[in-house]
This record gives sequence, structure tokens and C-alpha cells, in this order.
Amino acid sequence: MPTQRHCGVPLTNSDARLTDDEGTFLSLLVRLEPATAYQLSKVYADSPVSNFGTSKGKIYPLIRRLKERRLIEASLVQDDARGSEQLSATDRGRDAVRGWVLDIRSNHLLLEDPLRTKVQSFGLLSRAEQLVWIAEAKAALNEKLAEVESYGAEVSVPYKELVHDNAVSSLRARLGWLDRLESAIFNG
Repeated sequence: MPTQRHCGVPLTNSDARLTDDEGTFLSLLVRLEPATAYQLSKVYADSPVSNFGTSKGKIYPLIRRLKERRLIEASLVQDDARGSEQLSATDRGRDAVRGWVLDIRSNHLLLEDPLRTKVQSFGLLSRAEQLVWIAEAKAALNEKLAEVESYGAEVSVPYKELVHDNAVSSLRARLGWLDRLESAIFNG
């Protein structure tokens, strides 16, 4: 198999290439380890910016796959009658996260945006419905912005200021886009 290059760095362990869900999960584990599946899912559930589905139906199969690929290892939590496992990344798992971070894919460049996609069907709505939709979307984005601002004050993550700036800037850009859309509908 040919060596892949990402950010100018050769990646030789292509069998350890991670999906974005796997990379997101495994990178969180590397930052928090050791951690239980419950602790990791709680971080996702509490985050206003996570797009990762954290249902048990998704997390536990993900953990199983990462174990099978020897990217994580587990040990039983002592004195836990439920048999909870404490998870840690292996060296191979850390290398896989490193490769995932270096791997910039085309789907990372222009993210999926359901609001943008829905606007493509605005022709099916009346002008009044379009304006109500925009007002509701703006209200929801302003609520999310407040939630992100509050959350940002409470957490400590690597490169916190820059990560927080990206989330806030993205929300503000979407609000600006909705303002321009609203103006176009009023003036159109």
C-alpha cells in the first residue's frame, strides 16, 4: 500500500486511519485518559459544539472496533460492581490520532450546513414563511452563541481560546449570512 502524505508528513500506518468520529473520540480519550465510556459520553453530551452522536448504540460499538484494531485498551475499574472498563489509548492509537490530525480531507473544508441546504428549497415557502424561518433560525443561533460563550468560560481544552474563537466566529458568520438572506428577501 502506498505511503500517504498529509501536511507533508508521510503516514505509513494506513490501516490505523481513523474516521472523523473515531478521531474525535480517540483524541478525547488521549486528553482525558484513563476514562470510562460513561465519562467520555458525558463530555460529548455537555458540549454545545460537538456534532458527534454519543448514544450508547454508537459509542460502545466504536469502542469495540477501536479495541479490535488495538488502538485502545481496557482494564476493569476496581471496586466497580457494574464491570465498568477504564479505557486508555495505545501507542498505536496515539499514532492514529496524530495521523488523523494531520489528515485534511475535502469534507473538512466546507462543512455540511443543513440551514444552507434548506434555503435551496425556499421557493416552496411563502415570503412570510421565509421571514419567520429566518427569524427562528437567528433566535436559535443566538441561543447557541450564548450557550457556547457560557461553556467556553467553564472548560479547559488545548488551544481553548482559538477553538472557542472558531465556534463563536462560525456562529456569527451564520448570523451575518441570515441577515443578508433576510435583506435579500425584503428587497427582492
